[in-house]
Amino acid sequence: MIGMATTQGMGSIIQLEKDKPRGKCRKWQLRVSLGKDPKTGKYYQKTRTVNGSYSAAKAALREFIEEIEENRVQGRTSWTFKAYSDYFLEQRELKKEVAKTTLERQRGHFKAACMHIGEAKLEAITPAMLNSMYIALLKGESPSGRKVGGSYVNCIHDNIKLVFDLAIKEGILVENPCLKADPPKMDTKPKKAISPDAVHVMIAMLDETKARDMAYLIAVTMGLRRGEICGLSWKDIDFDRGIVDISHSFDVYGNLKQTKTKAGMRLLPLSDNMRESLLKFREAQKAQFDRTNSFRHPWEGYIEIDENFPVIATKYGTRVNPATLSTWWTNDRSRFGLEGFTLHELRHTYLTLLAMNGVHPKVMQELAGHYSSQITMDIYTHVNMDAKREAVAAVSKVF
Repeated sequence: MIGMATTQGMGSIIQLEKDKPRGKCRKWQLRVSLGKDPKTGKYYQKTRTVNGSYSAAKAALREFIEEIEENRVQGRTSWTFKAYSDYFLEQRELKKEVAKTTLERQRGHFKAACMHIGEAKLEAITPAMLNSMYIALLKGESPSGRKVGGSYVNCIHDNIKLVFDLAIKEGILVENPCLKADPPKMDTKPKKAISPDAVHVMIAMLDETKARDMAYLIAVTMGLRRGEICGLSWKDIDFDRGIVDISHSFDVYGNLKQTKTKAGMRLLPLSDNMRESLLKFREAQKAQFDRTNSFRHPWEGYIEIDENFPVIATKYGTRVNPATLSTWWTNDRSRFGLEGFTLHELRHTYLTLLAMNGVHPKVMQELAGHYSSQITMDIYTHVNMDAKREAVAAVSKVF
């Protein structure tokens, strides 16, 4: 086993952008002396190039010295972060490890990171450089030029960690710098639930013969995700047994596929009210396309409503894109007095109402198709705590 290296002195930082004042320089060379070789009489030193502010370079120098003394210096490679992150995405796509939507999301995260560390060699990236990048992103040094939130920076951190993990697995690096970096705290706004009274008002205003209104009704009374709503076909609804089979999702790229997780595949009971609403909507949909077919030329073909026909369809008889569904909601929500509520919060409202009515968390999880019980428990605990607060407040009036 190789012994630990001994450094001489505190090391030095050399400014590489000579034409800039030190406060503006963003490229530095770290130099650490290892002393004189007793056999050759030559003096040895290790160097590393880093990007970032002078303060980040000073922190990187301390880390560099620690790595040398612990014999953990990263290997040298020609890979830059940008080139290796592109390779990472290519491998994931070829192996079909994740969905296309996940790949696109990761590509966006790497694009933001590459603004700061894209041209840096993998072995030269340090925790201090990553921390400097996180701060810069929070301040607005992002692809959009706008400040990004802590939750988004956390996602970037998590995804570049995967890139470095692969580099370690392939023997390129020794250590993952993300493990010692400090990403900001998550700051995602908590989802809001619509009050029961407001839900009643909304449902009373919905037109059960219109596709967009039926989509909202499905979201708030069955708790489906937007991709699941768009992926729903008439064959998935068993009106006789009162069961809806949720096994497909339609993504923004036009792909009808199985739900993201096995937990997402589920059978949902169909309430009597929802059964009647869907039957009424199906008749209206058939009448709509009968009228459409009467105006179509024979060479255009006829729109046939069979068991594979989408429940929520465009005027051309195709599936509605999930992004379009969100746009519909954004345009319509003020009609219901629900400005500020997102489409996904209709699903959150459904789960909150389940919790308010005492449904067991395990049943909630199965109805929602949650992969993790933690998501369900967060909702259940929050609602249950509100009920407890009301009970305590009522008792406190006695004293």
